[in-house]
Amino acid sequence: ENGIPIDFISGTSMGAVVGAARAIGTDLDHLSRLLSCLDINELLQVSDSTIREVQKAIGRGLIEYVRGSDWHANESFPQDLARIYELFSLLTANKDFSDTVIPFAAVAADLETGDRVVLTRGKLYKAVAASAAVPGTFSPVEHQGRYLIDGGVIDKVPASVTIDMGAEVVIAVDTGAPLTRSVNTTLDSLLQSQRITSHELTRLQMEHAHQRVDGRLILLHPKVDWITMLAFKHVTEAIAAGKEEVYDHINEIKKLCGLP
Repeated sequence: ENGIPIDFISGTSMGAVVGAARAIGTDLDHLSRLLSCLDINELLQVSDSTIREVQKAIGRGLIEYVRGSDWHANESFPQDLARIYELFSLLTANKDFSDTVIPFAAVAADLETGDRVVLTRGKLYKAVAASAAVPGTFSPVEHQGRYLIDGGVIDKVPASVTIDMGAEVVIAVDTGAPLTRSVNTTLDSLLQSQRITSHELTRLQMEHAHQRVDGRLILLHPKVDWITMLAFKHVTEAIAAGKEEVYDHINEIKKLCGLP
């Protein structure tokens, strides 16, 4: 709508899901309709109550949830990842990285070493599944002898990956939840300390990326922290929040891109 070119895309977790779909040329309106129509319960073959429990877990922190519940993810989700692959194969049209019309990279983390792993080859669905494999909820994805999990563990806003791909201007998006003002228990303190660590890591990574492109980077914060990872029914609200954040900063974005 504003003539801003997109030359490279990188994404972590749900950012990898949406990024991969955009990279193969999927119409975003079509993607929105597809996501809103998905029956995540049927696709993953779990009960409504289990899906609600997982959504709560992701929404308020897995450690907090596991500490306060008798539910165990590995008892409810298929360990062979077949259904997860089916979901992401559907969203990426079963295409390869070589089929993308915009160069794309998905970011995951090596469960054993903690290394960041940038995926740019092979089937998109497997890379996306690895990037979105939330620890404690979905099984790690084996890739070339490594076990990969959600890239948000190490790099939730992979601006530097996009710069490595060749980007000179970066529009980065952080959908993470802000720090809470309500810290009343020992567990609250533990969870808040984890959030602080995550925020500080992201801040340092953004600072480094900002320097690499001589300041030509903007970090957007759409207000979507209330939407959980599996809540596809809220895709319309998520898109609206993203648009609102973009238009709040559209003049700054255009200036970075050298547009009037």
